[in-house]
Amino acid sequence: MTASNIFELFELIGYRDAPGADGEAIVELPVAAHVVNTNGGLQGGLLATLVDTAAGKLAMRQAPPGHSVVTSDLSLRYLRPITYGAARAVARIVHSGKRSMVVQVEISSVPDDDLAVIATVSFAKILARG
Repeated sequence: MTASNIFELFELIGYRDAPGADGEAIVELPVAAHVVNTNGGLQGGLLATLVDTAAGKLAMRQAPPGHSVVTSDLSLRYLRPITYGAARAVARIVHSGKRSMVVQVEISSVPDDDLAVIATVSFAKILARG
């Protein structure tokens, strides 16, 4: 299996968008054999990518016309493993300034709704290419 772009890679991993409230972006990752670590929990790097993906989706929707965003800082605190069901990342904007944006992301287990990861992602606002 190969992916020719980032969106195909996300599909191969299993990321899927989920409906959310205004001002939120929600992305889920089901627990499956190809995304767990040796202890049976979702692999930490994939959870970090899930955080960045959910935060980036929300930040891009809020970027001013003619601008884009790039991740400038990513901080995660892993609280507990997710070993079955799915991980649900919910992103919400904490701050949006002229040159930067800060998004908070919480990952909870589905269906239990146990908080597993708390994260903060900072973005720099830049002029869009092209």
